[in-house]
Amino acid sequence: MKKIIILIITLIALSCSKNEDEYIGSIETDIDFMPVEIYNNSNISENPTLKLKLITREEFPCYNYSLITTQSIEDNELIIRLEKVSVPTICLTAIGPAISYIDLPEKINQITFINGNIIDQYSITINQEKVTINVIDNNFTHLLFNQTFRYPQNSFAYVSGTNTDNTEIYDRFLEVLRENPKFTEFEFEGEGRIPYTTTSDGHWVNHPSKYFTYTDYEEFENLKLILKNFSMENIEENSGVSISIYGWNNISYNSWLNN
Repeated sequence: MKKIIILIITLIALSCSKNEDEYIGSIETDIDFMPVEIYNNSNISENPTLKLKLITREEFPCYNYSLITTQSIEDNELIIRLEKVSVPTICLTAIGPAISYIDLPEKINQITFINGNIIDQYSITINQEKVTINVIDNNFTHLLFNQTFRYPQNSFAYVSGTNTDNTEIYDRFLEVLRENPKFTEFEFEGEGRIPYTTTSDGHWVNHPSKYFTYTDYEEFENLKLILKNFSMENIEENSGVSISIYGWNNISYNSWLNN
């Protein structure tokens, strides 16, 4: 009887030891990370959510690999434990890193990453204007931007690209925005990653983005019709011109949808 009891205790101890070993996960690749503000739905009006984006430096056979993490908050410290890289059930065939998004509470002042027995730590300050992160000790994590601007409330970005022979269209619609008394042009002052796209992409001429705030939401909504009419009058089909308005609230208007 004693032998049976000892055997049961031994099996329980081995089982607990095994579970503990499985819980202490780790990954073999370094991690890049940065704060981002993202949306949960496509083109539905909503406020952006502050997240921490984690990106592996190692690339994998499918671009939809993800990072499995566990996190907790102790006092004002966000603790992130890296568990493993997750292989997707369906492979989206393109080489890419594993990516994960983690909720970033606004009241924390420290971030701790745990990878096996290795610990990295950062201080963090979050306010309505920007997120500032500084290294305390890092071994396997790498901060992409020390400072990241947040989307200003009631703001939008004007993004446009043209061909080489019709660049005046960019200036023409910019003047339409500047002449509206409900819109105020501004710049992101100081150092930091701008959350909006900073230029258009894929055109012969990619113009710098311009940023505005508005005092009247209905006037921002009117931009959809204003852009539609402007596009019909000024943008020829296949002319290499595009105009987009990207709002802080996940609403966007595009010239090519109006032609």
